[in-house]
Amino acid sequence: MRPFNTLIIFFAVVIIYLVASVLWNAYNTPAIVPYTVSSTRSGVSVSGCSDRSRFRDQILLIAAYMSPRQPERILASPAIGQSTSVGNTGPSTEAIDSVSSVASTSDNGDSQRELETPDEAKSLKTDPNFAPHHDECTKILKLGEVPTPLRIFLVENSGSHEEVFCSLIYAFAQIQNSYIYEYLLRPRFNIFAIIKSFNLANLAKPRSTTAMKLDEKEPHPDIILATTCEFDIFRLQPQMTEMLGNGSYLFCTVHHADRWHSEFAFNFYNSIKPWIEAERVTFLFLSSHTKRYVEENVIPSWEPKHRVAAKRFEVFVPVFPVEPSKKEETSFSLQGNYESDRRDYKSIFESFSAFGKKHPDQPQFQQLRMHLLGHGKRPDVPLAIRDRVEFNEGLEFAEFYKILSESFALLPAFASDEYYDRKASSSVPASLIAGVPIVGKRRLLETYDYMTEDSMWVQADDEDDLAVVGRILEMSKQNIEAQKIRTRNRNREIIDDNIKKARSWAQAIEYRVNRTGDEPLREGWSWEW
Repeated sequence: MRPFNTLIIFFAVVIIYLVASVLWNAYNTPAIVPYTVSSTRSGVSVSGCSDRSRFRDQILLIAAYMSPRQPERILASPAIGQSTSVGNTGPSTEAIDSVSSVASTSDNGDSQRELETPDEAKSLKTDPNFAPHHDECTKILKLGEVPTPLRIFLVENSGSHEEVFCSLIYAFAQIQNSYIYEYLLRPRFNIFAIIKSFNLANLAKPRSTTAMKLDEKEPHPDIILATTCEFDIFRLQPQMTEMLGNGSYLFCTVHHADRWHSEFAFNFYNSIKPWIEAERVTFLFLSSHTKRYVEENVIPSWEPKHRVAAKRFEVFVPVFPVEPSKKEETSFSLQGNYESDRRDYKSIFESFSAFGKKHPDQPQFQQLRMHLLGHGKRPDVPLAIRDRVEFNEGLEFAEFYKILSESFALLPAFASDEYYDRKASSSVPASLIAGVPIVGKRRLLETYDYMTEDSMWVQADDEDDLAVVGRILEMSKQNIEAQKIRTRNRNREIIDDNIKKARSWAQAIEYRVNRTGDEPLREGWSWEW
């Protein structure tokens, strides 16, 4: 019996020692808990900061470690094509070749293209009622302090809008001690050549959005830059929910202002609710008029408790630096998809034809060319100007901006008033990036209020686009070049303003002290372009 009693005493001492050790650590270690933290050995949730709750939590932890391991669960609906396990969302794609292998110069046939009609979204479900528990006892950094390093996830899950994520990368990379991880669905047209020119040492190798792991080894972000927020939060809802629960802060870039209405079939509003309620989101708009549209037409449809989100509406102009071509050409350009519902090619072609008939012997007209930079189904070009219209299709971004910068004017040719109402045109920032003044009436100047009179060709109310082209042709080369230089200078001013905004926004966030995952692997930041 004596050996048996000795064995019982031994195990009792061991158990008492383990319990005492856990309780000792509990009372001598600061409680740092992000929202709700689940034990890695069970489904038990641990939170709280009072002595009573701390003791209860330690008892629960002891029970958790002594109980069999339970499978982890995801409390939000899985996104399209995503696994329901957060820790392993898909195969890792470490190298740039893995990301570039899915790049395409065509938008056709992509399973994750942007949804164009509400019917396409009916099968997509979100869980508007799930929101991680906010632990008021969680320790945070003092307001104005930024974590070191500041971990930033750049996410783009629609397969487009490269110029927007380039702008976000350039601005946020200027924040001291920031490290940016890129998660891209389908980077196109060798956008990496543009990013390479930024000479950033704090940018990680790009990976596919399917490689976004949220396990113990992968760092959770302090900031998430959602390039196309509508689809980033919708298609990656499990990962986004996990990151919200860990205290990440979201910058939600809005492209489709009219799709955020509460009754709209895409359910983007439902997906963003938990972020609004946790006060962890700022909405970025690409122009003031799209911000105004949401404030006036969308916010009133939201629940009263969510309308406070309008206090965190900001404008971010998607521009970045590009070295212009030294070549000058007697040409004007249009850029974008070859779609008649986006650009009024018919009217432009008719005006160009009439202009040629009116000035057949002008030397300038003999040299004049029109560039159509884009992709898609080509519009029909009248025979009279067919030899003067050049289609520049499927260009890499570096070549795209090079050709654009050689022109003396960019025509927006809007086919719809929606570009003055609820949509932000890509042509306006493209003119700034390339340093080629855009042609527009005062309505464009007032709508895109980051533009100035000396950074564009202001069009009279009674002038059509080709009348402005004719007026420019009569100017000296020195005056034309001076106007292009002013356009480039305006681009630099906006870039500097974006950097100041990014820094101030980063300093205005409450950051959780505890941050999961390993520190960035410094040797992983330098890679061959």
